[in-house]
Amino acid sequence: MSERGRTIGFLVHDNVTMMDIAGPADVFHHANAFGADYKTVMVSADGQAKRAANGHYLMVETTAGRAGALDTVLVPGAYGMVAKPFEQELVDAVSHLTNDARRIASVCTGAFLLAHAGLLNYRNATTHWTQVERFTKSFPLVNVVPDALFVQEGLLKV
Repeated sequence: MSERGRTIGFLVHDNVTMMDIAGPADVFHHANAFGADYKTVMVSADGQAKRAANGHYLMVETTAGRAGALDTVLVPGAYGMVAKPFEQELVDAVSHLTNDARRIASVCTGAFLLAHAGLLNYRNATTHWTQVERFTKSFPLVNVVPDALFVQEGLLKV
């Protein structure tokens, strides 16, 4: 990462919702046209390509263990990710990637993975509106904000 630039790491996992990656990645890309200096990197727990919910494979550039320090970690959601236990390798990847990150973000049901890793305990958070009740019941230590499109919680590490 350059002194001015910021590296955004996207945690790619099986059955991920493509728009949860493509939308934010495009936003960072377009911001560069206006003077920002963002680099995006696709990361998976094991360094292998992952099949998205739409059937396409997403190539990744590195493993969580080799990604290095990231400015921002973005955890996208996935269809069905809330209905089964998370693989320990994926939870470990979240913990590793977020350890030194300045910002941590999720899209839709990606909040479930952050909450499962304990990163949302005693913090305000939200998730996809269809899963708010499940989120609230599953993670009683999270202060769920049910009607929010997004929640910004805590201070950024600078």
